[in-house]
Amino acid sequence: MKRLALLLIFVTPTLCFGAGDYTIEELVDEDATTSPPFSINSVVPVDGGDLRLFLTTDSPDAVADLLADGALQAEVSDHESDTATSVAVFFGEAVWCTEEDIPVYRAYRDPIPPCGDASPARVEYFFELAVTLGPGRDLAIGQDPDFLWLIEEAEQP
Repeated sequence: MKRLALLLIFVTPTLCFGAGDYTIEELVDEDATTSPPFSINSVVPVDGGDLRLFLTTDSPDAVADLLADGALQAEVSDHESDTATSVAVFFGEAVWCTEEDIPVYRAYRDPIPPCGDASPARVEYFFELAVTLGPGRDLAIGQDPDFLWLIEEAEQP
């Protein structure tokens, strides 16, 4: 996992944006032979201290396969203590039967919850990680050496 931090040296920032209380920076290796299999759209804190990262992907199966193969990894860095810790990544889906409903959060590839006779109105993919960010702490998630997302709390004015 220490290689994720080293990856920062060899990649070009392609996208940096604010997502609520978080800043997300997408980094892609200039020599990468494939495109990233997803983009992170937003970060939402979840009760209990976890973070849920909502994704856009054309191939959720490819994302699930990367996780299953151990090719997609996450690491929390604490810059004050100069430590880095691996973090488990849960891949799931948020399923809305109607746009007005509260979503059902489930593991990817679990059966879709029943929505009466209709298909779900919306499905969004997400990662959930047991991590708390704050001053001097950030999260890196990526596939070494091709792409990396760096997530940190946005500085408050």
